[in-house]
Amino acid sequence: NQDRQEVYARKVIERFLERAFRRPVAAAEVDRYHDFWLSMRDEFGSFEESVREVLIAALCSPNFLFLAETEERQHALATRLSYFLWNAPPDPELLELAEAELLDGQMSRQVDRLLDDARVDAFVRSFAYEWLRLDRQQLVTIDAGRFPAYTRFVKRDMAEETYAFLRYVIDQDLPISTLIDSDFAMLNQNLAEFYGIDGVEGNHFRPVPLDPALGRGGLLSQGAFLVGHSDGRQPHPIKRAVWLKEKILGDEPPAPPPNVPQLDPETPGFEKLTLKEQLELHRDNPSCHDCHAGIDPYGIAFEEYNAIGLLEDERMGRPVDASTELPDGTPVDGVAELKRYILEQERQAFLRSLVEHLFAYALGRDLSFADEEEVSQIVAYAEQHGETMRAVLRGIALSPSFSMR
Repeated sequence: NQDRQEVYARKVIERFLERAFRRPVAAAEVDRYHDFWLSMRDEFGSFEESVREVLIAALCSPNFLFLAETEERQHALATRLSYFLWNAPPDPELLELAEAELLDGQMSRQVDRLLDDARVDAFVRSFAYEWLRLDRQQLVTIDAGRFPAYTRFVKRDMAEETYAFLRYVIDQDLPISTLIDSDFAMLNQNLAEFYGIDGVEGNHFRPVPLDPALGRGGLLSQGAFLVGHSDGRQPHPIKRAVWLKEKILGDEPPAPPPNVPQLDPETPGFEKLTLKEQLELHRDNPSCHDCHAGIDPYGIAFEEYNAIGLLEDERMGRPVDASTELPDGTPVDGVAELKRYILEQERQAFLRSLVEHLFAYALGRDLSFADEEEVSQIVAYAEQHGETMRAVLRGIALSPSFSMR
């Protein structure tokens, strides 16, 4: 009976190690954990408890805790792909392809298979949270007295709207231009009522056709972004502009120079000015003008959306003015025209920015000038395959830095 237990314990340990370490394990590795079990099995009241102690030890190993790159490239690739798109260990199909050394020729098909699986939700949430800075919406404190409609349920559903929207774009293999502007929004009843959209019933999120007059569609008019880049009382043009330039256009503005003067509350009538008007006074300072001239216009276009992401025509007793002139001289009036400008004149800048953010996420590191050629190759691959989210993800998975390192 004791011999049978030893054989069975070794089988359990070997199978668990392969799953925990995400690769075949050498006999010497199994021996080490099996010897550990032999040395302390008599200290436990049951066979199951003694084996569980060995499994706990395996879960403390760096081979489990870290994504260690091994000489077995196929298994390393299976792990890398699985953690990229599922944030989880590879499943049996990936491991079988790696074992047979067939994964390289199946990469495109495997990317689509992983994207079709419900486990892709982990990637969507992790990447969207990081890329779009959804933490800011969670952290901003909204003035409850001024905006009683912004409940904790609306706050929760705003983040879910963004996750559901990105997931739908991937599921339906839609063009990445949909991220900038779309004729639908992903809404449930609670959020639809908050936005003033009728005819949506139930708690589940689903695509809802939009009338352009509603001012929704795409990431730029979603509450999670608009709320997260306000000050809780008013919209914040600079925060919204910096987010747009960095996350959408891939053009991170420089940090403000030291000793930049703050907004001066001693200015006559300061408390009656909107934040946009306060910034205009700030911009008149010669030491501030040059930086703000390249940033502020992108944020002013969002003025029609208040601190909680709702459209409003009047603020502090004066009509809202969202008209501005972008740094290249293009006049825009509101977010609808800003979206059109991005899609018509900055389309490739947006595609490259999206590729860069996804590529950095997939590699788990910041990009440098040495990655520029590969980024250009991924952009070209996406352009040749319909400029969809799936095309971008396939291009990244097939890139040398991802598939060959």
